[in-house]
Amino acid sequence: MTSAVASSSPPTPVTLVGATGLTGSRSLSSILASSHPFNLTVLTRRSLPAESAPPPANNSTTLQTRLYTDLFDAPTDGQKIAEQGGVYVSCLGTTRANAGGTAQQEKVDLHLNRDLAKRAKDDGASTMILVSTSGASSASRMFYPRIKGELEDAVKEMGFEHAVILRPAALLGPRNESRPAEYIMQSTFRGLRKLGLPLTSLCIDAEDVGACIAHLAAHPPADKVVTLWDDEIIAFARKYREENSN
Repeated sequence: MTSAVASSSPPTPVTLVGATGLTGSRSLSSILASSHPFNLTVLTRRSLPAESAPPPANNSTTLQTRLYTDLFDAPTDGQKIAEQGGVYVSCLGTTRANAGGTAQQEKVDLHLNRDLAKRAKDDGASTMILVSTSGASSASRMFYPRIKGELEDAVKEMGFEHAVILRPAALLGPRNESRPAEYIMQSTFRGLRKLGLPLTSLCIDAEDVGACIAHLAAHPPADKVVTLWDDEIIAFARKYREENSN
């Protein structure tokens, strides 16, 4: 068991939404396992599973969970959702089946995400990290890539000092909810991996996405807008693990 470390640097304020999902839970655990100090606030409708919220590795890191009956209330809530100069991370997303149709999915994946990001910017967040998808394009004729692309476009126009957009391919990792089609896809990709086939452009471990986000939250890139695909995500995940290997 690794003992917590102390840090002389001030904690980085981070707000995370979508922490109970696949990439969000990995981001949460990676941030808490980081040697870099964070003041982490999680916006959620559900309590955090114990396995995704371990004791912080840094004694200066704090975790505040803000529970909402309905996340749609958060953008207009009286409390700030982000701190001045802080980092806002969105791993928020749903499926058509869970949302109850494409119209409801668009309300979450596009409208709620956009409204939360705008509120975070208005509250003073300087950096936004957004988990999008590999085929995102506002010009797409397909529903899901289109709404993801429209969200990316909106974030880019909000004026964050740094906007980092992650475009992972198919995500690998266990979920808390049942997605039969995704389970079959993940099993197929894992089988092909065992055969030694290169699948970097087709799938990525959610653990790598979470580690990448934790690294970028501690070390935001200098560029105003950065878009990362699987190879870059994995490279930043490797940097995170090198930095936190002791």
